[in-house]
Amino acid sequence: MNESSKAVWLITGAAGALGSALARRAMAAGNDCIALDRDARGLDALHDDLQASEGRAPALMPMDLAGAGPDDYQQLAAAVESEFGRVDVLVHNAATFRALRPMNQQQPGEWLEIIQTSLTAPYMLTAVLMPLMSAESRIVFVGDRHCLDNPGGWGAFGVAQAGRRQMTRILGADRSPNGPGVVEVDPGAFYSKLRVAAWPSDSPENLPTPDSAAELVMAAVAESAHS
Repeated sequence: MNESSKAVWLITGAAGALGSALARRAMAAGNDCIALDRDARGLDALHDDLQASEGRAPALMPMDLAGAGPDDYQQLAAAVESEFGRVDVLVHNAATFRALRPMNQQQPGEWLEIIQTSLTAPYMLTAVLMPLMSAESRIVFVGDRHCLDNPGGWGAFGVAQAGRRQMTRILGADRSPNGPGVVEVDPGAFYSKLRVAAWPSDSPENLPTPDSAAELVMAAVAESAHS
């Protein structure tokens, strides 16, 4: 087991725009990081980039949340416990989205992929990793208020975001004295593949960067430690 005193962050969707920016910031701040994503090639690129810039790299956890079952989550938890012994910050960031369209035009396979990735996976990860967390730990849900305030066209993604918000409230209400705190943060608009899937005409010149969004998430986690 890694006996490091560094905080251990587990970030889902770590090969994506916000996830990779979060991993870079977390490691630059001196934390250990477990990077989870289904994009193994993207994880390898993140590993090499951080090894070059920080002199150390995140632990890689290739996993397809859309297709994972209970046994996969139990194996993940066992691997994390064996290597790190704990999780200090669990960031539910992974998301998938294809296009704005009426709900009745969304294909069943697309619906299932989105719900599994954005709603079922956060529950399963929280359930299996909570025994490795303490009162000082944090469970972080990256949210999107825009689709809740403007629901038309968001289909399964909007349903998942509503479910995540309620999950945040339930976890907070159910929190035991020794249980982890729960943080919901909406970093606002930033340039990413998901953003372009919804608004193809957007360009990086007209939007904040993923790194600026990651800074907001880091600040929310830090603020929660004092609340």
